[in-house]
Amino acid sequence: LRAVVKLATPTTLVMVVAATSNVLYTYYVSRLGADSIAAVSLVFPVSLIAITAMGGGIGAGASSAVARALGASQRDGATSVAEHALVLSVFLGIAFALAIQVGSSYLFALMGGQGAVLEQATVFARVLFGGAVISFSAAMADSIMRGEGNVRVPAVWSSTSLILQIGCTPLFMFVFGWGLLGAPIAALTCQFVALLPRLRHIFGGRGIVQPNLLPHVWKWSAIGEILRVGVPASLSTIINYTGLMVLTGVVARLGKPHLAAYGLGTRLDFLLLSFAYGFGAAVLTLVGMATGARRPEKTRTYVLRAGAMIVTLQGALGLLLFEYPQIWFHLFTHDADILEVGARYFRWIGPSYPFVGVAMVVSFAFQGLGRATVPLAWMSLRVVSVVAVSLLCTQYFGLDDRAVFATVAIGNVLSAAIMSFLFWRVERQLLAAAKK
Repeated sequence: LRAVVKLATPTTLVMVVAATSNVLYTYYVSRLGADSIAAVSLVFPVSLIAITAMGGGIGAGASSAVARALGASQRDGATSVAEHALVLSVFLGIAFALAIQVGSSYLFALMGGQGAVLEQATVFARVLFGGAVISFSAAMADSIMRGEGNVRVPAVWSSTSLILQIGCTPLFMFVFGWGLLGAPIAALTCQFVALLPRLRHIFGGRGIVQPNLLPHVWKWSAIGEILRVGVPASLSTIINYTGLMVLTGVVARLGKPHLAAYGLGTRLDFLLLSFAYGFGAAVLTLVGMATGARRPEKTRTYVLRAGAMIVTLQGALGLLLFEYPQIWFHLFTHDADILEVGARYFRWIGPSYPFVGVAMVVSFAFQGLGRATVPLAWMSLRVVSVVAVSLLCTQYFGLDDRAVFATVAIGNVLSAAIMSFLFWRVERQLLAAAKK
């Protein structure tokens, strides 16, 4: 428990700052009107894919590989992984930025964007993701440091970036008169400021892993160790949030109030999942080191402790929102139609938040084991099922948003149960193998 808390606390505190920053960010956007809220709601799932595919996908692959190498006392191997991971993050950032510049307008149109909402969403995304190299490099630097058990430096500079954004966003939007575009410009500016000290720490020889700016010898084995976990983890993220984009499109066709309420609701979902991310990242590092050191008996203990804590936290917040959904929505709007849809959202989804947290912690544990294909397989099945049932209910049977919300909630509960069972089976197999 002490190890989980020690590694999870700094990251979780960062998520508290992130929650504050995101609430204010959404509040600033809401001052520009319903079209701006709807536009950012279209961009939000894409932003989730970008952030979590790097931090929770390729970044998780790097963290797992670094942790397993250090657990096995292979410091040179961990250094090689770090060097290749940083180069990979730059390449992926450039590729993602180019893809958004070309295809964002078509994507948002497919998601249900029209008129002014489509135009604002397209421009917003092109600015925000045009600096993807900055965001991806910062996420990878944090992943490398977490893999070696250093959560303090990522926490300090992530918090610095977020606090700067709290002050710069309204300055850029309203004082400088840049409107909606001021938000992504402020985000990129603050991320860049906080990236520099991270790179100084990594390349300045202050950590356990001390990489060079570029690998002296390109080793495909190092890339393979990153991608063995990173690709399935990223695919899980992409599939999950592609499903979210499809569901956004389904809800958008029910009306603008539904889109705005759903966008605000999923933004809070992301904030709550950020707390689970802190515990999940801790579990990934601890399970990875235990796996490298051939101590499989430790993995169940780490998962149970982290799971119990996240269930308590998410359960309390879920019940609060179930009873008082207006606590969240009144921060951004008093539109009666949006509030009505939002109340239904939290009364269906809120009670399932603890199950989402459990599934996330177990998924990170699989990544620590170096077995990310199991979460990928289940995620694929879950997303396809939820999307298919939601489409069937709304398009064929003519049901409203409640059918969508209920389907998502049931999927969350089943996800936690099935992922926990699968982890229990793998953990028993590893223990049996260790005894032979």
